[in-house]
Amino acid sequence: MNVILRGPSGDSAVPALSRKCPLVLVPFLGGTVLGHALAALAAEGVKRVRLEVDDRVEQVREFVGRGKAWGLDVAIPTQNEPAGEFTGARVVTLDRLPQLPAHPLWTAYRDFHTAQLALIPLLAGQRVGVRSPAPGVYVGLRSQIAADARLEGPCWIGANVLVGDGACIGPGTVIEDGCYVDSRAEVVSSLVGPQTYVGAFTELRDSYAWGNDLLQLDTGSLVAVSDRFLLGDAGPPPTVFGGWLEAIRRRLGKAPAAPSGNQ
Repeated sequence: MNVILRGPSGDSAVPALSRKCPLVLVPFLGGTVLGHALAALAAEGVKRVRLEVDDRVEQVREFVGRGKAWGLDVAIPTQNEPAGEFTGARVVTLDRLPQLPAHPLWTAYRDFHTAQLALIPLLAGQRVGVRSPAPGVYVGLRSQIAADARLEGPCWIGANVLVGDGACIGPGTVIEDGCYVDSRAEVVSSLVGPQTYVGAFTELRDSYAWGNDLLQLDTGSLVAVSDRFLLGDAGPPPTVFGGWLEAIRRRLGKAPAAPSGNQ
């Protein structure tokens, strides 16, 4: 079965999401929007995909390769290249995920947030090593949560995440892979992009934070936070907890409090 998968147009209603990468590669529950879409097509029995994108095509091409990661044969055509053997194939537009046909992705920032919350239960059941320490709360591999941290569902905490003493996560929150939420921070109804540091006592509500970018989900206002003690890049996650602490010391010039236990 062949499918033509069309990426979103460049004039979306959520331009701030594409600051760091094309919309199809925006982080989404431990993966990317495109990665989840390709996984869903493969699960349907699709074998070949013509992927039509017009934003940073080489970056998308590098991510996809030939599609082997999903068991697919994926071709990314050059501009105006004829459909050829894909003529008459089913067309899927990536304005929503195949797993979530009722949830548009790019109509508003809040819709992007809502779609992620809706997909949490499905993905949690598919990913290896995800544990659920509380109802509606899902935690990925090698993540460490302080014993006195408060987690409230729906909530997704990815892999290689550290949550410090007294931090509050959720409800309605997604913390992507490789993040460090420092002591007493509070993250509610928000998204935190991969490898992001959320500083001690920092409060995020109704926001999307990725590195030092802070986006308000309802108004679309975007600011770059200059205080790296509040918000910033946590860097690539070391594989052990001690490495995490050393990385944070180097970037912030301080030694964050270590979590006192695991959940």
